Amino acid sequence: MKKNILFLILFLVSFAAKSQFGVNTPNPQALLHIDGAKDNAITGTPSIAQQSNDFVVTSAGNVGIGTVSPTAKLHTTGNMVLGTSPLSSGAFGYGTVVRNNTTGELRIASSSNGNAYMFNSITYQLNNVNGDYISNFNTNIDVTQYELIIVGNSFIPASGIGLSNSNSGTFSPENIFAFQQGSTWRLSADYRGASTANASNGSWTIHCLVINKTFTNSLGTITTNMGGNQNNSIPSPSGL
Repeated sequence: MKKNILFLILFLVSFAAKSQFGVNTPNPQALLHIDGAKDNAITGTPSIAQQSNDFVVTSAGNVGIGTVSPTAKLHTTGNMVLGTSPLSSGAFGYGTVVRNNTTGELRIASSSNGNAYMFNSITYQLNNVNGDYISNFNTNIDVTQYELIIVGNSFIPASGIGLSNSNSGTFSPENIFAFQQGSTWRLSADYRGASTANASNGSWTIHCLVINKTFTNSLGTITTNMGGNQNNSIPSPSGL
């Protein structure tokens, strides 16, 4: 019993003096360093291949798996496996974890105001518009934070009669789109060449999908000269 106590005291004194403890390695790189394959050199920093089977805990409390220099509370260079876990089943209140493609850091996706949802839906009910025409409706949704996509719409004239030609010919189908102006998303809607019967004002219902830009990648604008032809072909956009 006395020998065991003496051994424990010597071990603790040795550990405290060295400040680092290695398992399978005489050359620990952190407060606790386990060399799983026992393949590290006795001096210097282990190679990337040698670190791949290492586990460390630093004095800052960072844990590294596959790296001896963790830069976060948990830093792994390999794949992570999530076993059986409860499903959200469409319940509200769940955020989305995303990865910084440069640093590998994991974060909860959100906009600058804290919205942590990937997709947001909103319906604009715009009543008593100028006939059938909306030129510039400011949603005040920040273009730097979100993409806005119109996914559905309907128009109801106040008179209930419908639309009439404002020109001698037939009028165009509805023309509705979202556009950026300044720092916000705007909406425009119209039946070109048409007007409401009796000059009555109508109502637009516009359904929109608002997507957090964390999950989108802009590929820019592709300009192509069609050469007066109906058909053409270009290479797949770079980045897809």
